[in-house]
Amino acid sequence: METIELSPAVLSWAASQAGEGLHELAVRVSKKSVDKITAGKLTYAQVLKYAKLAGVPLGFLFLPEPPEQRKPPLADFRTLPDAHPLSKDFFDTFDDIEFKHSWIRERLKAEGAEPLEFVGKYGINRPAPEALATEIRTHLDFNEAVLRDVKNPDQLFSFLVDQCEKNGLFVFKNGVVGNNTSRPLSIAEFRGFAIADPVCPIIFINGADAAAAWVFTLAHELAHIWIGDSGISDAAPTTHNKTERYCNAVAGEFLVPKKRFLAVWEELPAESSDVRLEVARRTFKVSKTVVARRAYDFGLISHEEYFEVYNLARKAAKDKKSTGGDFYRSLAVRNSKALSMQISGLAASGTLNLSEAGRLLNTTPNNVLKLHEKQNAIPI
Repeated sequence: METIELSPAVLSWAASQAGEGLHELAVRVSKKSVDKITAGKLTYAQVLKYAKLAGVPLGFLFLPEPPEQRKPPLADFRTLPDAHPLSKDFFDTFDDIEFKHSWIRERLKAEGAEPLEFVGKYGINRPAPEALATEIRTHLDFNEAVLRDVKNPDQLFSFLVDQCEKNGLFVFKNGVVGNNTSRPLSIAEFRGFAIADPVCPIIFINGADAAAAWVFTLAHELAHIWIGDSGISDAAPTTHNKTERYCNAVAGEFLVPKKRFLAVWEELPAESSDVRLEVARRTFKVSKTVVARRAYDFGLISHEEYFEVYNLARKAAKDKKSTGGDFYRSLAVRNSKALSMQISGLAASGTLNLSEAGRLLNTTPNNVLKLHEKQNAIPI
């Protein structure tokens, strides 16, 4: 069988577009021919399969060298050099959000929308993390009464997303590219990003992350909005980036204020760290992952202990059997509930072309109308 010789560097680049390494993708193409594939020697059938799995046009594989890497569209605040290269899945996701962002912005400007005063309120002269956390809490009406009313972390996350959208932010949470469940996003690449547009600020949360981590990412990106720094984040607790460390500190204080957390911790001097974390989790209505992160921030538990809690949460999320969920609820959350309701309402009234509405929400025109029918029953 005729062998086609391709550049291993190009094959490696193509694999990275799917968030994989050359060897990983070669195994998926043919376990028997891994060495040949990694050396750039493939049959035509393998070339076709490789291009399909990598999600790149076939002709790209025949280039003598990789095409110029697309630059991040926003400031890259991720923990470098450890961060994985941004793949095609990220760029396709960003392009989809930017398409929606442009539509929202144009519409709001046509309606005479004024810039939101909190977006980019603080530049170089940033307040202490505790002060900004308190300000954001106040702006979103997140107080002790709310903590008494919400029963669990899921309800707290829903409350905060609702409050964000009532205040003019658009929050998207998605774990796949568009509505394509065969293209999951990678948390090794990013956990979220923020677009600090004064007219229509955007927050995107990587839903592929543990559900326990979503609320921290949301709070972290809110800090980015307040300081006016659009960017891609991984919210890593070990980051050395000053902006990320600041946003992490704001997020931690926003969800679990230091003074109250230490008081809860010190009330149980004879108990193990695990018991103390459980009590703090119930007190602040957040996940064990979030309180473990605070304990790590204050030197109360080790780096290894924190990641043990986080990895257990990730494993539990993966092991949890999916029932498929409510398609229309997922559709709304993936596209920002506020935006989804606006688009479906305009389409149902005939103000917006159904085909355009479908493109904006990555679904069929019929599903847009069904979404509108169900809108009052859809929680975040």
